[in-house]
Amino acid sequence: MMLFIRECKKIFHSLTFIIYFAAVILMFFTQFWPAMDEPVTSSTIDSYELAKISGEPETIMPKALDSLTGCYFSNTYRCYPYGLFKAVHLNSRDNDKIRDCITEMSSLNADELEELKAASSISHVKVGTNELESYNVKGVPLSEDITYERFREIMGEVDDILGGGSDYRPDDLAYKFSQEPMTHEEILEQYDEFMEKDHIAIAYGRLFSDYLGIILAVIPVFVAAALVTADKRTKMNELIYSRRISSFRLVFTRFAALVLTMVIPVLLCGAIASARIMYMYKGSTPDIAGAFEVSGKWLLPDIMLAAAMGMFISELFSAGMAILVQFAAWFMCMMMTSMPLYGHIGRFTFICRHNSLFYRSEFMKHYSDFIFSRIFYTAAALAAVLLTVFVYELKRGGKFNGIMFFGKDSIFRHKT
Repeated sequence: MMLFIRECKKIFHSLTFIIYFAAVILMFFTQFWPAMDEPVTSSTIDSYELAKISGEPETIMPKALDSLTGCYFSNTYRCYPYGLFKAVHLNSRDNDKIRDCITEMSSLNADELEELKAASSISHVKVGTNELESYNVKGVPLSEDITYERFREIMGEVDDILGGGSDYRPDDLAYKFSQEPMTHEEILEQYDEFMEKDHIAIAYGRLFSDYLGIILAVIPVFVAAALVTADKRTKMNELIYSRRISSFRLVFTRFAALVLTMVIPVLLCGAIASARIMYMYKGSTPDIAGAFEVSGKWLLPDIMLAAAMGMFISELFSAGMAILVQFAAWFMCMMMTSMPLYGHIGRFTFICRHNSLFYRSEFMKHYSDFIFSRIFYTAAALAAVLLTVFVYELKRGGKFNGIMFFGKDSIFRHKT
């Protein structure tokens, strides 16, 4: 217990933990808190402009083809290859490839496309700070021979030509081109789920976890890496190596201290959110315990894995490498996130998203996959800690001193 308390104190007094604490609080108040401006009621829920996705090929294909044709005419394509907007302008050869894709999907040849371009009006659309030229194209005829499977394949080719992240990514076609406004009755069904099944607070718990999960999947690695580096910098390793305490106990105590301390700001934010919910919904009985339960299942594995990877890679290589690897993994997970930001949680999804107070039924469709992913990454975190124990034991025995990429002991430095 004394070792655990000492490790906790060491973490609390570190600059990286203070930065971590501030980052969690900042994310909470800038992203989640605005969703708590006013309570959701049966009279205000219409203002949320909820949409449904039909997913019908008969809706998707003509809308997507019209959109692609308009982009081809202006040679301006909207893409988000790294989560950020980019207007893509193709060279003539690649734009001709887009034309060939359009002619295969439509019943128009190249000359007829040029005639359609001449007959189409032009408007200018502002996307962020970018003003884009847009051709208003409607009713491009689909080829009678095109199947939806082939249509998706061609759109995949289009997305590849554009460098990825375009509106024509096959997995995003349904979201981009088959959204329809919900009817008033359907919106009221969402409200009933919010009140009767989510008991208000659970819906907020999912949204809370969605926002905080974005940073909790990466920033704990900084705290863990800094803790490992601190021992090396102060030469505490030599003293620790000489102690009779087992490597297993030491590493797992340190891991437990990291997880506990990094959970504290999350719990603080959860308590503030709970108080706000209770105030907003006076007279109701929000399920605060349910909100904490879903948040715990959601966020604890993220913290555990990021901390465990920070410890393991820092011991094996260095703190810088730990941060680089975890950031790269986080970045790839963020870029692979499909639209919409709900209903797409898979068995191996690390950064789970559900960026809405509603669509509970979509979340529940994948609830078993959600639970599997949480168990999987919890097990992965424990496995990483066990590997850290193994590396640490090798170091204590003088059989291994880590793998360095830079410096005088670098594996790339030739010995004379």
